[in-house]
Amino acid sequence: MKELIKKNDAYKAFLSLRHALLKCTDDRYESENFYELLAKTKKDALAGDPIAQDFLSYLYKSGVDYFLHENYTKYIDWSFLAGANGNAFAIEKLQFLFSYAYDTIVEDKDFGLIKYLNNIDEYNYIGIIGQVICDELVKELNLTPELVDKLPDKHEGINSSSFTGIRKSIDAIIPKVIERMKSRD
Repeated sequence: MKELIKKNDAYKAFLSLRHALLKCTDDRYESENFYELLAKTKKDALAGDPIAQDFLSYLYKSGVDYFLHENYTKYIDWSFLAGANGNAFAIEKLQFLFSYAYDTIVEDKDFGLIKYLNNIDEYNYIGIIGQVICDELVKELNLTPELVDKLPDKHEGINSSSFTGIRKSIDAIIPKVIERMKSRD
């Protein structure tokens, strides 16, 4: 797994991209700047850049007026990829989905061993455990940047069945996360 990018560093890089987005969406009739930014961000995300992956997640979460549809599947998938690639800011934003998984892992009878083997403390556990959760979800869902990028750019809001599917996937990977973290070398 990649080393975690500190949350503040990832956040600063995210803000820089968001600033560029705001500049290029000032005028909805001048779309070429937005599509240039989107193409560059996609290129970086496809190359495994977790900052670009998180920014794409942000773009798809609510869409971009006049330019890009909201797409919940792409939002979540890019978030998982960014987290698996070590973006601590992306991982922190996924806490709303992972709270049950964190609780289950922390309450595991072998959590002391997990903490020791993974150098976990009260300040870094969200990032360290979250990265492993994201990595296991990427495997479980067979996600690759190429596959996520090829999903259609159509409007797709959140619905209960997609949320239920994600929750089932998280439930399925919790034992894998625990075993993986107990056997770390």
